[in-house]
Amino acid sequence: MERGRFALLCDLAFIFLLLHPVYGDVSYSIPEEMKRGSVIGNIAKDLGLDLGRLSARKARIDTEDNSVKYCSLNLNTGDLIVQERIDREGLCAKKASCVLKQELVLENPLELHRISIHVQDVNDNSPQFKEESLKIEIQESVGKGARFLLNDAHDGDIGENSVQGYSLQQNDHFKLNGTAKTGGRKYGELVLDKELDREDNKEMMLLLTAFDGGSPQRSGTVVIHVTVLDANDNVPVFSQSSGRCCLRSLYVGMEPSAMWLIMVLQMGGIKGFRLRRSA
Repeated sequence: MERGRFALLCDLAFIFLLLHPVYGDVSYSIPEEMKRGSVIGNIAKDLGLDLGRLSARKARIDTEDNSVKYCSLNLNTGDLIVQERIDREGLCAKKASCVLKQELVLENPLELHRISIHVQDVNDNSPQFKEESLKIEIQESVGKGARFLLNDAHDGDIGENSVQGYSLQQNDHFKLNGTAKTGGRKYGELVLDKELDREDNKEMMLLLTAFDGGSPQRSGTVVIHVTVLDANDNVPVFSQSSGRCCLRSLYVGMEPSAMWLIMVLQMGGIKGFRLRRSA
């Protein structure tokens, strides 16, 4: 009884190996965006396969999940070549590691080799701002040193190839306070360096630049539109210190309309006024 059970287990194990004849794996590291037809490596040599029998054994590249076939096999040379554009951001987004899984399949006998292709990021994206312009409204009464957090720029690349900092066009009123980090993302901070006066300048246009750390370095820009809001910091002033006016039908008894005029003139700072009655 025990011998029969053991024999059955051996048969099942043999069938499993026939159905899943997985041999040695191979791994490569390549930059993203390699041109179609570029050679990744000579997989026949790396796996010790007989180059002359690749065609006879119907050697081919498959995918583990029947997705896009990014690679193909040159049966004459044994080279693994790029068949489709490999975009790291499209495959792995912001993941630190990006591995593309492919399989080399041979028949007669059935043989399977797993291929791991590590896709390295290249600096192929420039920092971009979501908005065409950043709009900021600031009261002219705001004091020096006031800070204004700016919207960040986005970069499809990772690591050093992502946004590393910001710079601000030279101007008379603002400076950029380096970079503030929030949740791993970098933001620029606008700092008021000289007080504003709406009477001198109601609007300002500043150019903000975001740059990455790649080589060659890439950058993106956005215009900051600053609107200076009015503060009640000026007293109404008449153009002359004295004035004359004529009120018709004004009686010596000083009707309410005349009294109201006198009060307005006094509030306006005109003291040397004269009222003359006309017919």
